[in-house]
Amino acid sequence: MSKHILNSIAEIKQYFAANDVPYYFMSASNFNLMGMHDWVKNWRNINLIDCYDNQHPQVLMVENDHTQIFAGIEDINHYLINSPQAKALFDAEKNTARAIFLFFDERLEAICESLNIEIILPKNKLVKEIDSKIVTTEIGNQANVASVPNALAKIDGYETLLNVANEAELGERWVIQTPYGDSGKTTFFITNEDDYKKVAKKIEREEKVKIMRWINCRGTAIEACTTRWGTFVAPLLTEIIGDSHLTPYAGGWCGNELYEAAFSPDIRSQVLEKSEAIGEILYQRGYRGYFELDYLIDRDTEEVYLGELNARITGISAMTNLSEFSMKNLPLFLFHLLEYDTNVELNFDVHAFNQAMLKNGAEGTAAQMIMKYTEEPLKIITEAPVSGVYKLTAEGDLQLKQASTNRREALGENEAYILRISDKGEYAYKGNDLAILFLNQKIANTEGKLNENGQQWSDALKACFKFRHLNQEERSLVEQTYNPINIKGEKDE
Repeated sequence: MSKHILNSIAEIKQYFAANDVPYYFMSASNFNLMGMHDWVKNWRNINLIDCYDNQHPQVLMVENDHTQIFAGIEDINHYLINSPQAKALFDAEKNTARAIFLFFDERLEAICESLNIEIILPKNKLVKEIDSKIVTTEIGNQANVASVPNALAKIDGYETLLNVANEAELGERWVIQTPYGDSGKTTFFITNEDDYKKVAKKIEREEKVKIMRWINCRGTAIEACTTRWGTFVAPLLTEIIGDSHLTPYAGGWCGNELYEAAFSPDIRSQVLEKSEAIGEILYQRGYRGYFELDYLIDRDTEEVYLGELNARITGISAMTNLSEFSMKNLPLFLFHLLEYDTNVELNFDVHAFNQAMLKNGAEGTAAQMIMKYTEEPLKIITEAPVSGVYKLTAEGDLQLKQASTNRREALGENEAYILRISDKGEYAYKGNDLAILFLNQKIANTEGKLNENGQQWSDALKACFKFRHLNQEERSLVEQTYNPINIKGEKDE
């Protein structure tokens, strides 16, 4: 079979518009790859969380029988792929299908192979290796992309930490990260022995941790896609970290912004160059496709350091692929699909695409906030918003304009799109995702916390949810019946 040679953005669009290969995105919700069905014919989301009250045309809802206790998203995906609804869909398809997961494991690899479904992601073994924060540092070093001054070492006590920090000249305050897990829960800020003692068990149980100098920094996030044609890069986003209006975790990611004035052309140019270099090293290691990078910008020196590497689709994927630039050109994730399509070759200038992204990628203003339940006691949700387009009233309330499955229908200056994650009748537990709000305006200050405008939107979103305490019978059943699900794109451990 001769290969399709695609020479332009228009030809790539036409190729996917005529696609006859089934693509399945299996995850708790479709949040991470929202809107992809608008670009790819025969795209289907297979989900457990009903964000759209069963109104989304390309979401196959799998009924949760509430007998399962999910230890992670891998368990959810295992439940989805083995469900009667999914099996009926697979049986109806005539072509070899392709599957995408947020998180997957060797069990899912074996199941997909038995079903003649190709997982179009790097092998789980390689993903797990690269996902280590220790390996991230090593990859950065190989690509000549510096991390914040650090040491990688086994820490078995505070005295050992002092010795390692002194030898590596890391100053007197440190940020310590364990190899795996949600950075909001596995990043520890240490200024003295009392700080250390609070998290000592989590640090000392690791074979090796990353000890970094504590710098005054700004967080950023960017996605990229490494392919046989080169590494494609997306817009650079700010990060909102640890805002108490949105998350109970001091280091927890809870939102992003995209706007022109957020970064200087020099910063964007540095990030583009560093991301391309890391993409090249990843491809040399056998990693193909989509990944995300966090960079830390030292406020005092403007030095750009590598923070994290996430070897997967992430919590910023929706913003990346629904950005103004992507809508006018191509979502970045389409290059991931092309990389795993052996029937395609690109005659395409990657560098020119990235330069256009660098110049025009921050067109317009966009933001997202991820709202978690921040209280300690477990409660039951009694009221929740529908997913759709809302406007903020003069009284500070969110008023529904229309229920919708499309974030891009909320582009007005005073409009926002709510993607509801947790619905009425469900449990609300500390740290679970309630909703994601997509906006078209700035919501954060330079410290990475919500500004007054962002707080107003946050308060209005929170007011859409009502809760009640559990009764005695419900409390006795809690351990058997509720399934904590984190859908944002980072694993909690």
